Amino acid sequence: MHTPPPPWLGRTVDVSDTERYAAITPSERLECFVEVCELARAILEDRPDAREMLARTEPMPPAAERAWLRLVAEAQRAQDAR
Repeated sequence: MHTPPPPWLGRTVDVSDTERYAAITPSERLECFVEVCELARAILEDRPDAREMLARTEPMPPAAERAWLRLVAEAQRAQDAR
């Protein structure tokens, strides 16, 4: 039996990450931040090398750095537009 693909597969978002972030309330932003921190804590608590992992600094992969710089630029433009 063939299972149909999920309805969200191939779907794109019409708004930028900055616009989506700007549309949520400060309490929703905090909730997202706390959730990400909790996920990181849950992952790290089971690692015997958690202390070393937290102390480690590595350069971002080029694609991640480009995305980060793009998001910073979008945020700056949004701030300047206010």
